[in-house]
Amino acid sequence: MKPPHFQSSPNLEQVYLIERDAGLLCRILGLYASRGIDVLRADYAYAAKDVMTLKVCVASEPEGVAEVLRVLVDKAASFVGVLAAAEQPTAMRRVGPSFRAA
Repeated sequence: MKPPHFQSSPNLEQVYLIERDAGLLCRILGLYASRGIDVLRADYAYAAKDVMTLKVCVASEPEGVAEVLRVLVDKAASFVGVLAAAEQPTAMRRVGPSFRAA
């Protein structure tokens, strides 16, 4: 049997457009930690000179996590420096590292 992190699972992804500020990025990720939500992946990229995007992917398996994430996105959207926040389901994808044959 494969470990749980190698099995396919439905994921939820939250996308934030934020001012370029490492402290703000940490505050947003801290919201996930304070609610005990396991982050599968967090990606950020610069969208413009002083603006960055943050994409956070979490597993949607525990009951009620979708409602907790809706509240979390609303809370993060109220932070000074968050320009936009949204959530979206992601396609089923393999969780964990992918290996290619050489």
